[in-house]
Amino acid sequence: MPATALSKFVPCLLVGVLVTPTASCSATGSGAGVRATSAAPSPAATPGTDAREAAKARDFDGDGYGDLAVGAPQAVVNGVEGAGGVRVVYGSSPGVNTTRRQVVDRGAAAVKGEGFGATLASGDLDGDGHADLVVGAPGRGGRAGSVTVAFGGVSGLSTRTVTLDGPGSTIGFGAALAVGDYDGDGRDDLAVASFSAVWVAYGGTAFRKGRVEWKPVMGATARVGPLASGDVDGDGYADLAVVYSEDDPADEGTGVIYRGGRDGLAGRLPGTFPGWGVGDVAIGDLDGDGHGDVIAGNSYADAEDPGGQIYVSRGSAQGLRGEPVLWTMSSPGMPRAPEGVDGFGGAVAVGDVNGDGYADVAVGASGGTGAVFVLYGGRNGLSTQGARVYDARSAGLTGDPVQGFGQEVALADLDGDGAAELVVSTRAEERVTVLSPGPHDAASGSPGPGGTGPDGAGPGGTGPEAATGAVQLAPERPGEGFGRPLN
Repeated sequence: MPATALSKFVPCLLVGVLVTPTASCSATGSGAGVRATSAAPSPAATPGTDAREAAKARDFDGDGYGDLAVGAPQAVVNGVEGAGGVRVVYGSSPGVNTTRRQVVDRGAAAVKGEGFGATLASGDLDGDGHADLVVGAPGRGGRAGSVTVAFGGVSGLSTRTVTLDGPGSTIGFGAALAVGDYDGDGRDDLAVASFSAVWVAYGGTAFRKGRVEWKPVMGATARVGPLASGDVDGDGYADLAVVYSEDDPADEGTGVIYRGGRDGLAGRLPGTFPGWGVGDVAIGDLDGDGHGDVIAGNSYADAEDPGGQIYVSRGSAQGLRGEPVLWTMSSPGMPRAPEGVDGFGGAVAVGDVNGDGYADVAVGASGGTGAVFVLYGGRNGLSTQGARVYDARSAGLTGDPVQGFGQEVALADLDGDGAAELVVSTRAEERVTVLSPGPHDAASGSPGPGGTGPDGAGPGGTGPEAATGAVQLAPERPGEGFGRPLN
């Protein structure tokens, strides 16, 4: 359907560099449109290999640079309040190309209050070598929800999109998304959750026709939380992490891993990870042993730490093993956050920040003014050695005061140098900032904390890193929910 103009988001470049070197179902229509507005890491791998591989999942135009999609689920489209949209910027050798951007929304088919862009994922679903963008719109007020795919190509995302029906009248379909090659056929597959169940559609050209077949992964339960993909057992097939509750709210929640294999997702791996209060999950090989580790973030106040926490559960050929390791802002060696910051674990992301072959972790703590912590992986796993913390001033944001820096985080190689950039959204000001954490001081040899939590020692390290510049993106008008989420 034709689409009229939607407000552009406005990127601004703050010139400078960081002071310290441092990211079946048929189509229901194609009303959505895109409009132009101008494998497991190993310590022996070549530095940057994993970051480049991860970038492919975000490379919509196949030029070797990861691209960035920013959700704006409260955006006004054609005068329709809360219809929502997605803003896309492309990567390049110098970094984010602020002059090349696109808007994805439903255009003339916009639906009031749908929240198109409330969830995002990307990967090569049709196997053509270009990443595709998946957009969830779970809606509100009992709506069935929807999932839309914008396909990548040599010129970037296509102007034609396909919206997929859910498996029946499914309330909240698209509430959570994950992409991974669960059956190992070289084409990415799509996992979709409603508020109470999970399905998967396996990759292939059927996606372009909207004729995918949804297969159940998890049947009806009380609540489904976040999803994440990664190879936890190291068999070469992506696995799917699911947080859920069987008796919400009495059930505190559980995290489980569905095993990938030649026939796709089937059964669960042994072991669980914490699920109570967990709002974000990521999988990455933190210690280079060929098995993905699960990072689960819980920003809620509890007896363990009022500022929030993350849990790291180690992957193995036998599934999750050992007790989860808990990290907080008070863990030994953690860099000091600005006064009043809390909500540590509200957002988590994995990526190879320094190109050493180990996955690193970014953790958002958006309470108060907010901050983002970057912890580095190494042969002994996650460590606070060389860890860094960034706040609004690090990003060049000003205000009195800036609130909610670290609302969402992503790690993506946007400039093709083999190291992931740190992408951060800010809640109150609706800004998205791209920083380059880069190298650090030999964290790869440093052990993580022992046992299941910190030993009671106070925080260490320095305060927020200084920075003289960063790339910032902003919406043209406030109230769009810009930056919630990031792909």
